[in-house]
Amino acid sequence: MSEERVDLWDVTLRVRREGAGPPVLLLHGHAGTLDAWDDLAALLAAEHTVVRPDLRGYGGSGRDTGGPWPALVHEMVLDNLALMHSLGHDTFAVVGRDLGGHVAARLALEHPTKVTRLVVVDAVPLPPPTCPTLVLWSGGAPFTAALRDFLDDQAR
Repeated sequence: MSEERVDLWDVTLRVRREGAGPPVLLLHGHAGTLDAWDDLAALLAAEHTVVRPDLRGYGGSGRDTGGPWPALVHEMVLDNLALMHSLGHDTFAVVGRDLGGHVAARLALEHPTKVTRLVVVDAVPLPPPTCPTLVLWSGGAPFTAALRDFLDDQAR
């Protein structure tokens, strides 16, 4: 696992990367940080390249959010698209919870050629994106198994 700070156009994101295989971007929820994904990241890293940033304004990432809620989500979409591009990932799966779920859904909707699979946890992706999408409510082993099966299906 490596942790780094990635400078984008107007924000610096704290990012952890681990594993090897098809890339998966994990986006945490409101009031959370990339640490929220520790257990899931360890499981996914066996078969995936896992990228998990602190969203703009959270944890160790830059705090200048610049605007109200819809603008902030759009900025987070662009942050994460630029992050994945800067790391050499042209296409990737994305998993988001709560606020991260809204960011993930917008990312899939606005950039459908980039997102191969979408998992939204504890949020509803509206309008629905065109890529394969799984919506889950968090909790326990059935949650983890369903998420892993869905992401592993992309590699087949």
